[in-house]
Amino acid sequence: MSATKKIVITIAVGLTMTAIGLLFSYWINTQPVWVSINMIVDRDLLPTIPVQNIQIINFVETHGQELAPDYEGTVCTEFVIKVIEKFKNLTQEEKQLIRIITTEQLDSLIIMDAPIIKGVQTAIIKGGKGIEIDKFKDVKPGDFVQFWNLFKDKEYGHCGIVLEIVPNESITVYSSHPVTNGYGKHKFLWPDKIYFARLE
Repeated sequence: MSATKKIVITIAVGLTMTAIGLLFSYWINTQPVWVSINMIVDRDLLPTIPVQNIQIINFVETHGQELAPDYEGTVCTEFVIKVIEKFKNLTQEEKQLIRIITTEQLDSLIIMDAPIIKGVQTAIIKGGKGIEIDKFKDVKPGDFVQFWNLFKDKEYGHCGIVLEIVPNESITVYSSHPVTNGYGKHKFLWPDKIYFARLE
């Protein structure tokens, strides 16, 4: 094999490995690390979960696939809206808050913890339909969550209903996501910014 061919192969391998590394870094920082169709709420937690949260979980477990049969028709925010509306009527303003409609720079708003980027948390609290959960130890399955990752100057957000959290390690949510083309149970590494709320 000629020296030129060896150099070309070495460069090609190097570029391929770099591309794989960049793809892995992007994925691990922005996308689900695990998808589970079998995971359920820990039965030991049931006595500590508010009754309405249990009703939300049962509703999502039973009707999740109907609510978000594909991601194109029901993105994560629309899935959350459909779930909440089973229990509380939402105004158009509250729906817009969940959708996080803004013309401002998202990355700056995220860094400042602006109310608009808290999505479902802001909508529930502003509408008097629930409370903020500001301590991780108080988060229960059936609570609502909005979270963000900032990766290479780009923001990646997601929202859903809590299935399980391991503070500062991971969060598993019921949500609609491209990975499952709609409804699924998705586990993410702990995000850069995270906001919880509970319907009451």
